Amino acid sequence: MARYLKTLVLMLGIALALAALEGVFRLFGGRFSIFDTRGFGQVMLLLTPLIIIALFVRLVADDHSLLFFSRYAARWRRAGAGFLAFWLGATAIIIVGYALFAALGSVGISEAAVAGLTWKIAERTLVALFVVLVLATTEELIFRVFLMRYLMFDGSRLALGLAVFTSSLIFAALHNLTDPLAWFTAEEFPLFVGLFLLGVLLCVTYFSTGSITCAIAVHMAFLGSKVFLRRTELLEVDAKLMFLQNSADLRESPVVWALWIAMAFLIYLNRNWLRARFAVEHGLHRRLRDA
Repeated sequence: MARYLKTLVLMLGIALALAALEGVFRLFGGRFSIFDTRGFGQVMLLLTPLIIIALFVRLVADDHSLLFFSRYAARWRRAGAGFLAFWLGATAIIIVGYALFAALGSVGISEAAVAGLTWKIAERTLVALFVVLVLATTEELIFRVFLMRYLMFDGSRLALGLAVFTSSLIFAALHNLTDPLAWFTAEEFPLFVGLFLLGVLLCVTYFSTGSITCAIAVHMAFLGSKVFLRRTELLEVDAKLMFLQNSADLRESPVVWALWIAMAFLIYLNRNWLRARFAVEHGLHRRLRDA
């Protein structure tokens, strides 16, 4: 319980720091904002929590960040193999999924978008995908490496379940800093459910493989596909078959929810096989008795 109280204080501290930073931005003319989708504001939105969490990890949690990163540096081949395997696997699932819906007539290629492709669009898409990698890595370090690991306070399955639930809940909630109460509306709640289930999938991936690079790869694949299609507009999706109403965000689709639940289940079932091949943090799964 003490760790949950400290985590609550940490989250409140981060919220106050971000609010103060936004106040400073507005005081100097509002040129930047932490709610920007790109540029200096977005960088500060990511950097501020990282700095605060790094201080918390060292001063409160008494964990050694340098040891964590040095472990991945020393086992870079295994970490890289896990990233590549999970990125390819998640990307293949995405491609097969779109292909199946295309066969059902709900997904088609936009001829106008194909004709309008330029090198400038390709360049902007590559830059956006690099930003996706940075964002996925940052979020995995915050919500999985720090938050989930910290909340696994003993060797019980209950601790693991609570850690996965709590970190996924915070992961989803913090995706709307401007109006967090909007999650309770009928329009926004489906997205909250989708983000929560994505958080669960990423937690299960991290724990089951013993490597954060595997979770980063899954995160990057799903977020990257969304960014790629939004930038290029190559595909036209029939929202009705995806059980979407007035949204084009597939994270709100029950079909995608079912996919993420199935992926989490299969990854967990094969955790011993995956750990033998990709684990970098061998002590992660030993924290749970009879895992």
